[in-house]
Amino acid sequence: MLHGIPVTVEAQAIRMASSHLSMRRRIAAALCSTAFTLSLCALSLGSAALPHIGPDTAKAADGSCEIGKSNYITQTPWTESVLGMDTVRDLADGDGVIVAVVDSGVDTNNPHLAGTAVLPGVNLAGDGAADGRTDNYGHGTVVAGIIAARQIDGSSLVGIAPKATILPVRVYSAISNTSSHSQGGPSTQTLAEGIRYAADHNAQIINVSQSTVNDSGTLQAAVTYAQSKGSLVVASAGNRNTSSDTRDGLRYPAAWPDVLGVGAADTSFHTSADSIEGPQVDILAPGMAVTSTIPKGVDCVFSTDAAATSYATAYASGVAALVAQRHPDESASQWLQRIEASGNRPDPDARDNARGWGMINPYGAITMTLANGMRGPSSSSYEAYTPEQTPRQHLRIRQAGDADAGIVTLMTVLGVAVAIIVIVLVTVKITADSRKRAEAEAREREKIRPTPAGKGRRHR
Repeated sequence: MLHGIPVTVEAQAIRMASSHLSMRRRIAAALCSTAFTLSLCALSLGSAALPHIGPDTAKAADGSCEIGKSNYITQTPWTESVLGMDTVRDLADGDGVIVAVVDSGVDTNNPHLAGTAVLPGVNLAGDGAADGRTDNYGHGTVVAGIIAARQIDGSSLVGIAPKATILPVRVYSAISNTSSHSQGGPSTQTLAEGIRYAADHNAQIINVSQSTVNDSGTLQAAVTYAQSKGSLVVASAGNRNTSSDTRDGLRYPAAWPDVLGVGAADTSFHTSADSIEGPQVDILAPGMAVTSTIPKGVDCVFSTDAAATSYATAYASGVAALVAQRHPDESASQWLQRIEASGNRPDPDARDNARGWGMINPYGAITMTLANGMRGPSSSSYEAYTPEQTPRQHLRIRQAGDADAGIVTLMTVLGVAVAIIVIVLVTVKITADSRKRAEAEAREREKIRPTPAGKGRRHR
């Protein structure tokens, strides 16, 4: 390994669920509490174990969802409805786009990845495998399935970009999980070679579900080379539970310019506690309870207990493939701009180190118009959005001149005179009305006054 610093793979070896049924039911209850996880409820409450990525080597508790065993998942994965994939695939399906998976290889014995779905690729792991279509560890096969699994009879699994072509670049064969954190993985030198190979073999999208705290010049040069060839590098922002350094902070290659850094969201759209936070996070994507392909088998649900940025990165790479197909005349930086600017977030003008520019939005990334004044990340190609400011109204007070003073005085006198006249007229009117009313009342009293006795007319 270069300088003794390995690259961390962001989801450990495939481990089938070994928890008791009560634990599975608690997981199921948590999943079913959200409106969009109906696809997982029956699976988790049934007799089948919920497989997940963990620190152990591959094993199965009850023989279900096991490497080499054909297990079909028939209920629609929750990510399909959350990401609106039925509508999105009417617009793009990844046809004609090559996505490099720089990982542990891809097993083409899985029917989702058979035929023309996967190119031969290359084996840089040095273990004698003929090409990239070997996966003894399982990680690369899971990533490839999320991106481009083909639809097959009896299974509900379909990749984000089901007609994209996978280029497997095998940079390691296995990871040691004997300690609390995964050890092994590719050196930065081997990973750099893999990225260069992908760029030289026409990969528009390069998926790197790995990270390192090492700001390696060799690795950065490889990323820059790939970008010069027109490739968009999509990389993991880092996992806490698989990293030698669990603190938040920069992870590479995600932190380098124009690399799409991906954090992991749980089934409630919140950033997972295991997802490393930092400036390298550009977008958030599903990383928990993900349905994908398993080596020498068919389907599995992975990472049911904690979200993994490896899988979130794969979802982002799938979306990038759709964008690349839909907008072939745009550059990789423009594809990046689309994905970031279209992210779902509370404030359209603000990012943060936990979720970047928000939850990935495939439909928005494909359909948005790149133009000046876009909300979100800045771009060298477009003018930044400038909030409109309401002009302030200033009340200017100036001292009146002599001529104006004379007019003001005259108007004041006239105003006072008019007011006095009005008051006098009203007073006269009220007084006259009062006098008339008093005289009328006096006449009425005179008419009804009785005649005193002895004062009547005399008769002769």
